[in-house]
Parts: sequence; C-alpha cells; structure tokens
Amino acid sequence: MYGTLVIAYLFLGGAAGGAFLVTAVWSLALHRKPLGRSHALRREFRVLRGRSYAIAALALASSMLCLLWDLDYPERALLIFTSAQPTVLTFGACALSALLGVGTLLALANLLHLRIFSGRIKHILDSACALLAAAVMEYTGVFLYSNIGIAFWHSLALIGLFFCSALSSGLSLVMLIDYFSRGEAPHVNAVRSLQKWHLACLAAELVFLAIFLLAAKANPAAAPSLALLLSDAIFPTALIGALGFGIVLPFALETYALLCKEQRSLPVSDFVCLIGALCLRWTVIVCGVH
Repeated sequence: MYGTLVIAYLFLGGAAGGAFLVTAVWSLALHRKPLGRSHALRREFRVLRGRSYAIAALALASSMLCLLWDLDYPERALLIFTSAQPTVLTFGACALSALLGVGTLLALANLLHLRIFSGRIKHILDSACALLAAAVMEYTGVFLYSNIGIAFWHSLALIGLFFCSALSSGLSLVMLIDYFSRGEAPHVNAVRSLQKWHLACLAAELVFLAIFLLAAKANPAAAPSLALLLSDAIFPTALIGALGFGIVLPFALETYALLCKEQRSLPVSDFVCLIGALCLRWTVIVCGVH
C-alpha cells in the first residue's frame, strides 16, 4: 500500500501545494500593494505567476495519477465522491480535486490573460487557492498520521514536519521558476524575500523533525522503526538526503546568498532541497512499514 507511487504522491502533492500557497499569497500581497504604474512590471509578474500556477497544477495532477495508479481498482476512485463518507481520505480527495480545478483556472487566467478572471474574481480565486493549498499540505501528513496501527507515524509532529517540508519544497519550486524566467521577467525582484521565508521554514522543519524523532523514541512500539532508521540501509539517506539536502545545505546556501547580498549564480539550493524532501518522505514511509 505504501510503495514508490505513494512516496511520489506525497512528494509531488506536497511540493505542488507549497508552490500554490506561495504563489497565491505572493499574488494577494501584491494585490494590496500594486506594482506601481509600470505595465511591463505587471505583465512580467503575470507571466511568472502563470508559470508557477501551471507547473504546480502539473505536479498536483501527477501526484493524483500516482495515487490512482497505486490503487488495485482505480476505477473505484469515483466512489469517494459518489458515496462520500466523512473520512480523512474523502477530505483529501476533495481538497486535491478542488485545488487542481482552482489552480488550473488561475494558470489559464494568467497565461492567457483572461480578463474575465481579473479584479475581485482573481482575488477570490487566489484566496481559495491559498486555503485549499494549505489543506492539501496538511493532508500529506494527516494521511500517514491517521494510520494508528503504525506507531512511528502516530505523532502530531509528523503533520507539522510534512507541512513545513511541503512549504519548503514549494518555495524552492517557485524560486526555480523565477530563476529560469529571468529573461522574461527581469524586473520582478522577490527572491531575497522568498529566501528569508525559506530560512524560517527550514528552521521550523528542523524543530518538527527533532520533536518527531523524540516522540518516536519515547514510544516503545516505534522501536523497530527507529532501529531501521539507524541501520546501514536507511541512515545514509536519512542523514545526507533528508537532513543534509533537505534542511542543512539549503539553509547554509540561502544564508550565504543573503549575507553576500547577491543573487546566487546557480539554483543549487533549490534543487537539493527538493531532493531532500523526497528523501524525507522515502525515509518516513520505509521506516514506518518495515
């Protein structure tokens, strides 16, 4: 039940939710502080925003396909909506579907410059996107926490850990999009602000990771999972991948970039951060279903 496709689903769903949240909040913030009178600057931000929404929508759709592919009977997925029950799975399915719909609409509205989705309507859609994205990011942790039979996952800190990891992934994804869009959006300078938020997010992720491990250590039923975590087969990936690539290295690189007051020449920090987020989910899943 918790194989490679589920790991990919958790990673892609979290990163997509994080990118949606970052883009929507960014758009709402600039809605309160208009981009001056420069038509070129507004156009550049619309292009960047449209690409961020589009890539986030593609990532979210891919995560949902991974989940469907993992099901023995994917055609029964529609029963979640036609015979809905108040369960965690129902909530997640509805949140994912709603976010995909709103996110796709926002991507098309920005990329195609659809005037019908401007002004108050765009503001409402951005707000809905932010709320749905936060719900999806929470769900990636709740999805595992709700499995009370797996002691390693039964800690509220796991929800906070996955939320922070998803937000970190989303920030990295948006900064990568910004990096590769500089030729068409050279005047949208927001990377330094995003880097500061990324540092705060990484610090929070480290705190939740420590609390999660301490909770697992205090739970005798989670001892086999901890033993597997410290084994030669898992520990290098957990230490170098999840902790090193996912938190420590991005934190160091972002701090260096901010202290030097320069834009980084290569987006190494964001690439390794995404790799680390994937390693984190792989480690948590494998140790839980030992």
